[in-house]
Amino acid sequence: MRHRAWKPVKPLQQSRALSPPMLTLSILDSLSLPGSESRPNEDQLGWTAQCAFVIDGATGLGPDFVVGRHDSDAAWLATFAKVHFEEMIMPGRAMADIVRSTNALARRIVAFAAKGRDMPAWNLPIAGFQMIRIEENRIVTHGLGDCTLFLTDGDGVTVAHSALPGNADLEREAARAVIERCGGLSNLPRLIDDPALLARERSLRGTFNTPSGPVWTLGSVPQAADHLVSAPLPDRLPMTGLLCTDGFAALASNYGIFEPDEFIRAAKRDGLSVLGSRLRNIERREDPDGRLHPRMKPSDDATAVLFEISAPLGT
Repeated sequence: MRHRAWKPVKPLQQSRALSPPMLTLSILDSLSLPGSESRPNEDQLGWTAQCAFVIDGATGLGPDFVVGRHDSDAAWLATFAKVHFEEMIMPGRAMADIVRSTNALARRIVAFAAKGRDMPAWNLPIAGFQMIRIEENRIVTHGLGDCTLFLTDGDGVTVAHSALPGNADLEREAARAVIERCGGLSNLPRLIDDPALLARERSLRGTFNTPSGPVWTLGSVPQAADHLVSAPLPDRLPMTGLLCTDGFAALASNYGIFEPDEFIRAAKRDGLSVLGSRLRNIERREDPDGRLHPRMKPSDDATAVLFEISAPLGT
């Protein structure tokens, strides 16, 4: 099932409704579930008075870990980015500059922790993110990677926005082919047990954050800031939105349980914990072998933030 990605629109004209003092960002609910009880959760979420965001980390494909504790560089990076975002995001500071600063500092920390070891690109942690932010006279979404914003505006129009639109479709088809070849999700080999699969994954990961590569992320490359995907959002208030890592967005993007507008309504009506239970029930009881909903792992980390942006009464 494909969702309509947000299309760029003309810059918004300054209006009284979008004057920063007149806008209120309210966090209605949040949730972050680990994909496995035996692995650390490599997702993060956060917010300030001006923004809300989710972060989805991915550990490098090397034989050991560089920075992270508890066997996960990605968990370290996601937490580092969360803290840095919350400290750095303030009125007047461009999001591209914040991403550049985050990656530059992460790069220095990784280099220090590596202690001179060779660190190929595929061995470094990376992370995607998606954010909603109030900036002066407009509301903007920013992102890198495959997290998603689902948004319903004051006119009832719902859109989905991701820095990698269509990525869920590509991953689903790749997973379908692998599952058919192996005879089920439970038979998928682990990367460390399949040298050919590991080599292919390393080759692909090595192209990330390079001029010819398909993906830019948070991590160790400051130039990723030049590839930040941003779009202004409409001023039709109030708006309700759901920021999701791909593990939570799967309820709409892969499992077909909700259309984007239904997804937001269900989150507001039932709460994110109910949706999280529905997600895990599909993965662990209804379709544990990935036949109905092809995927590369039984369950992914799943994180979401439900928010509303409104103007005060009487404005």
